[in-house]
Amino acid sequence: MNVEQVERPIAAESQSLPVYEELRRRLISGWMKPGDTASIRQLAAELGVGAMPVREALKNLWSQKALSGEAKKAYRVPVLDQHQAANLFHIRAVLEGGAAEAAVAHLTKDDITKLRVFSRRMNRAWKANDSQAFLETNFAFHSLIYNRAGNKDLFDLIELLFMRTGPMLAHAIVNLARIEDWENEHLAIVDAIEQKDAALTRRLVEEDAKWGMNLFRLRS
Repeated sequence: MNVEQVERPIAAESQSLPVYEELRRRLISGWMKPGDTASIRQLAAELGVGAMPVREALKNLWSQKALSGEAKKAYRVPVLDQHQAANLFHIRAVLEGGAAEAAVAHLTKDDITKLRVFSRRMNRAWKANDSQAFLETNFAFHSLIYNRAGNKDLFDLIELLFMRTGPMLAHAIVNLARIEDWENEHLAIVDAIEQKDAALTRRLVEEDAKWGMNLFRLRS
């Protein structure tokens, strides 16, 4: 399953775009783990492209703080401490709540049907302990909502936070959370959207993001 595609700040003709998209997907889904290296040579061989497109994509992700490192050495997925991770989820809660509230009036019946499908897929992935499938579908669910807010700058900020928190969230799902701790509120979010209850939608989305914030704060 691919993370839903949206317009990128990189020029469409740039050869780095597909590299950027693939690394973006790996970060959001937690396929790339905290501390993993992102070698230009290794990625170029793996993806069948030259070094220059990989270098450009990595540099772009580094500038967005999705990666750390130096251009002359391998880039790395940042290892966030619990305090840093909790702070990022706090920011996510604020921004995502606002985007969801603004989106409610613009979400269609077809959108709501898709959101219910995504929510059921998340439940199946969670029960199967498939964190990558869960996080990819989770992003598809949320990005569908936030795109309807009509604020591209806001969406871009939220997406960057998904990239920065994806590796840590995947780690938390596998190593810190228990299945009984996870309360999947996504169907409740869809119900609130269907009822055109913008305030409730905002609150539920904020609570969803704060699950990650509270998880890391308990361990800080």
